[in-house]
Amino acid sequence: MVRNISCLMLLIVCLSHTDVYPYRPFTTEDAGVGELGEQKIEMGFTGSKQNEYWYNYIAFLYGIGLGKAEILVETPYCINEDARGLDGVILAAKINILGIDEDTGMLAAKVGYELPDDCYGVSSIVTKKFGTLVIHSQIGLKRHFNDTIVLFGLGFDYQIVQHFSVIIDNFSEYEVDTMYHRILTGIVYSINNVATLDIAAGYCYANNHNNYKEYVSVAGISFVF
Repeated sequence: MVRNISCLMLLIVCLSHTDVYPYRPFTTEDAGVGELGEQKIEMGFTGSKQNEYWYNYIAFLYGIGLGKAEILVETPYCINEDARGLDGVILAAKINILGIDEDTGMLAAKVGYELPDDCYGVSSIVTKKFGTLVIHSQIGLKRHFNDTIVLFGLGFDYQIVQHFSVIIDNFSEYEVDTMYHRILTGIVYSINNVATLDIAAGYCYANNHNNYKEYVSVAGISFVF
């Protein structure tokens, strides 16, 4: 179960345009894509507590903007003693369909694939700004082994002051009679036009496996150049 959750969260993470606050390592995607030649490096830490055990992951992501699209490669790494090592390789691409900025609204599509688990997904994403509030919504499908899962995300980015925002992020997956829901609350701080920091904590719940519960903490830093 923990591995499935990590696959979902790491597959759907974002690679944002500079003008859109990076959501990494929050779960719901944003619709921004990188400018032509724009490169981004992201490093994120995820800690999840299941029962009495903490499962810790570090992820490195590299992406490059193509103007109307962007591609990325991510390598999550488990740092627990009993399961230490590379936890797969994630390949993804995001394509701008409509819109040029948050004020007018943006629509994008994203596809991702993880090796060696043969886990893949596709999503549509909408981002729209209302004053100091930016809303990101996402809906998609994920195929993991023989299971087809519906994904839905809704994130709220409220700007307190310039370069500093509070994030509330809800993300759910549905499979037949099973529901898994994650809620994260955190902050995003843009140090300058190059570096951004983010940190969050949250709670996860699933209505199967004896009402599975999990606590999650995440932190990340990203660079654009």
